[in-house]
Amino acid sequence: MTSSQSLTSLMESSRLPTIPAVAMEIIGLVQRPDIDIDLLSDTISRDPALAVRVLKTANSGFYGRPRSVSRLRDAVMVLGLRSVKTLALGFSLVGTMQKQAGRRGTDHTRIWQRSLLTATAARAVATRAGYSCSDEAFLGGLLHLIGVVALDQALGDEYRRLGEAAGDDLAKLRAIERTRYGFDHAEAGAALADKWNLPEALVTAIRMFPKPDNADRDFREIVRCVATAEAAADLVLGDDAGAALSRFRWDCEQLFGIGAEDADELVTKFMADAEVLGAMLDVPGAAMNAEDVLAHAQEALLQLSLESERENAQLLADRERLTVEASTDALTGLANRRHLEEYLAEQFRISSRYGTPLSLIIFDIDFFKRVNDEHGHPVGDQVLREVAVVLQRTMREADLCARFGGEEFVAVLPATSIEGALDSADRVRVAVEQQAMRPAGGKLSVTISGGVCSYRSGEQPSHDWLLKEADMALYEAKRTGRNRIHRFEVVEAVSPWSLAG
Repeated sequence: MTSSQSLTSLMESSRLPTIPAVAMEIIGLVQRPDIDIDLLSDTISRDPALAVRVLKTANSGFYGRPRSVSRLRDAVMVLGLRSVKTLALGFSLVGTMQKQAGRRGTDHTRIWQRSLLTATAARAVATRAGYSCSDEAFLGGLLHLIGVVALDQALGDEYRRLGEAAGDDLAKLRAIERTRYGFDHAEAGAALADKWNLPEALVTAIRMFPKPDNADRDFREIVRCVATAEAAADLVLGDDAGAALSRFRWDCEQLFGIGAEDADELVTKFMADAEVLGAMLDVPGAAMNAEDVLAHAQEALLQLSLESERENAQLLADRERLTVEASTDALTGLANRRHLEEYLAEQFRISSRYGTPLSLIIFDIDFFKRVNDEHGHPVGDQVLREVAVVLQRTMREADLCARFGGEEFVAVLPATSIEGALDSADRVRVAVEQQAMRPAGGKLSVTISGGVCSYRSGEQPSHDWLLKEADMALYEAKRTGRNRIHRFEVVEAVSPWSLAG
């Protein structure tokens, strides 16, 4: 069964919330541009509970127009047709769904608390941004979770177990729903709203609030208001108030041009409005005031910022450590062969392009096999480490020293002529000869031999030739007696690859 088939089957369930006759009439009136005040008043008056709620709203100052009225028609005049249509439809639907859930013994208090906060926050954001859709944004926020109510009533205990697994994390709940059913509560709520013939703007707001940037351009403002309001509701009901405040401020700034200070003022506004509406709709308040909510969120945001800084510092340290480990020989602490080849290739490109000098030295510890055979590999390792220390100490900071493999070491000398490289190589040779190695409390002397070569413009096609030429020079140094430095000599018409054997 496809997700669309599953959703269609759900919409045919007899356990779904139903829409009262008054709400059906109001929906028809909502979509008429020439609605008559008396007709709307008469329609509302046929539902006494709804009429009382509209009167209370008119007298509450919820719309900033407090005035003592006792007749429903006066309330409609005070609030305005647009606002009354929105309130009447929202109050009628919410009241009906609460009654239906109550008869089944289901408590949707948490859902309606979040819905009220989202509704008042969406309206506050839209009004502050100067949008004309503030009333529609309010209704979109109020009904954006009707899919949760519908799934709960239609599927019962099975769905409640999914809700318990997700907690207050709506994104996690949607992911679980898609895995289990092939659709989520946003899609289910939109399908139900469409079945009820609610205006397209509301259907879109319910379906698209999890991904507002994908909404049709005609309805993007209302969808963004509802999505931003969801973060505002998380300030009060979510587990991470700091992240919620950060997201709410970001959305206000980036989507609506509302600064952080004004965004915080909106928190006070929408929480006060939610408390007023909660009393009218019999939805308990969240037992927190705006000052406490903002103080808690600010503290959580500061803690989040500090933790983020620590994590970033740790990530940077770990990245640097991994970079060093990836380019360093574990035994000697010098650059490893991989790093050497990358560095030499880069220096070769620079010399090839600009004609700058570049020299290379390969060192080899004389008779190193004898050290391992007579003293053991731990002593051999200590000798390698001490030779590396001498090499690093003797060469310039600008030179790269690396372990090439086994008992061989390489030094890359940028901007250095062959004569300068020969001097550096001989200083290292003398320093190693004079260094008394003291592995495991003993005393041991070793010597090294070295081969030196330099870049010659147009004669070496790649950096590998430098390694080959230096290796050939090293071979000559060892062949002619060891403990000496030899420079590569160019042999006319003979390739270094052929001379290498």
